[in-house]
Amino acid sequence: MQPLFPKSIETIIATVAGLLITSAQLILIRDVWRKKINPSLLTWLGWGLIMGTGLLAQILEDGWQSSLTGLALSTAGCLCIFTIALLRNTFLYQRSDIKYLVLGLLCLIIYISSHNAIITTLFAILADFIAGIPTLIAGYRNPKSQKTIAWTLGAVSWAFTISVCFGHAWLYAWFPIYLFLYNLTLYIFTHRSTNAGKSI
Repeated sequence: MQPLFPKSIETIIATVAGLLITSAQLILIRDVWRKKINPSLLTWLGWGLIMGTGLLAQILEDGWQSSLTGLALSTAGCLCIFTIALLRNTFLYQRSDIKYLVLGLLCLIIYISSHNAIITTLFAILADFIAGIPTLIAGYRNPKSQKTIAWTLGAVSWAFTISVCFGHAWLYAWFPIYLFLYNLTLYIFTHRSTNAGKSI
């Protein structure tokens, strides 16, 4: 299957996607710094480890591709949010968050033991989704607590990333598709009326 776009166009699209996801991450970082949101400490660390595992697995399987730009930037952003939340003492911690971190480490163990990028990517997506459940619940029950333009920028960025995955190894599309749906879901949840959210 031939790529959907010429290499030069793919590079441009990947660059735009990277700029969008970077902007989204910077907005989240700003909100954490200003203490507008209180992120789950181990959840963001888990996200960083999970995304990093998926990124490493795909690079080692087929080498670096421009479609991985968004994933690489997201990995760095998650770890940055974790660090700032820790230093600013503006985070949430629940005992249940520990299992999310363990799932991230499990993905690393699976990759090291199996050297199978498909298995690692599947576990990374599952672990990432489980780690993100508290945020989805918070966004649904109290839209204002998670409302930020970052989710919109993230959804658009991953949509661009998906477009450059066509014609390449299908493995590259799994994570971007999942991340697009996750960001889109949070956008929908956080644009519900406050009263509707509180009634749940």
